[in-house]
Amino acid sequence: MAPEKDPPRQSEREKTDVSRHAGRVKTDEPRRDSDLVSEHQEDLNRDAERAEADKAKLQSRSDSDASRDLGRADMGRSRAQRQAERDKRLRVEREITDEAIRAERLRADAATKRERSDFQASATSSAELLSQEHADHLKTKAVLTTREEFLAIVSHDLRNPLNHISMAAQNLLEEPKDVKELASSINRSAGEMLRLIQDLLDIERIAVGKLTLHYEEHDVSEIIKEAVEEFKGDAASKEITLSAKPEDVCGYVVCDRSRVIQVLSNLIGNAIKFTPAKGQISVSCQRTGPEGKEVQVSVSDTGEGIAPEKIKTIFERFSQINSQDRRGIGLGLYIAKMMVEEHPGRIWVESKLGEGSTFHFTLPLRSADPEVTNKQRRLSS
Repeated sequence: MAPEKDPPRQSEREKTDVSRHAGRVKTDEPRRDSDLVSEHQEDLNRDAERAEADKAKLQSRSDSDASRDLGRADMGRSRAQRQAERDKRLRVEREITDEAIRAERLRADAATKRERSDFQASATSSAELLSQEHADHLKTKAVLTTREEFLAIVSHDLRNPLNHISMAAQNLLEEPKDVKELASSINRSAGEMLRLIQDLLDIERIAVGKLTLHYEEHDVSEIIKEAVEEFKGDAASKEITLSAKPEDVCGYVVCDRSRVIQVLSNLIGNAIKFTPAKGQISVSCQRTGPEGKEVQVSVSDTGEGIAPEKIKTIFERFSQINSQDRRGIGLGLYIAKMMVEEHPGRIWVESKLGEGSTFHFTLPLRSADPEVTNKQRRLSS
């Protein structure tokens, strides 16, 4: 005999529905509309709660299934594979960390480099300012020293001829026998003072750019003779032979006559100062330059000569052959150079110690080019 089958089980929801239906059947009393609405709302709420519970259960089951699948997949890999996977993740994490550290270090190094660069720039600027201040201080000190030396030399050079004039005048008052000789001495001393004052004025004109030249055509031979004649007495007083050797072939030059005589006066005056007794000084000229378009004037002496290291600076302002030598203020050659170059021309010196010196300068011959002549005439006007 076959066993009896168990009746099918009812779900909780079916049981609840049957119970609710039985309760309704058992009651034969009429129900109000409000009770019906309330009961319907309760049904809706209960259905919503059930749906939420079912959803939670489904999610839990899904998570559980996924965890089981992951566990099964992990169980399918060997221990070495799992370790390799973990090592790979660790390497990636370390690389990311290292890259971040390197980037941070680069930023820090760049900031440090900028700070060092700014500091070095500031230090360099400070050093340059300090160097400039030091240079300015030395320059100011040199200017003050030069000014003091200049005033001392000028006062000395003015005092000497002034003393000669005073002594000659006193002799004239006491013993007026040698009137001509005393008058000549006064004239020479006054000339020295006038030349010195003229040099000082010319220095100022050169400094402010107001040196003017008046160009005309002049015979070089006549200029040389005039300059030599002016110093005949000075040379004779020192027993020095002063001679002029102009050549007729030198011809005419376009120049400022008074300025060329001033150049020759400075050169001849220096030669007399530095040439011992019984020495000789000669002034000559010759044509030179391309196609003989220049005249070269030379003043030679048998004096002490100039050391090679001094030749480079001898035409500079306040330059002295010997710092202890007070036979001049160091302006004559500087002024001569400015005058010659303004014409335009060149000036230089050849010298040997113990044998003497020769100063040369050039002047342009009367130009056949009308544009050059017109330019020189415009400058003179």
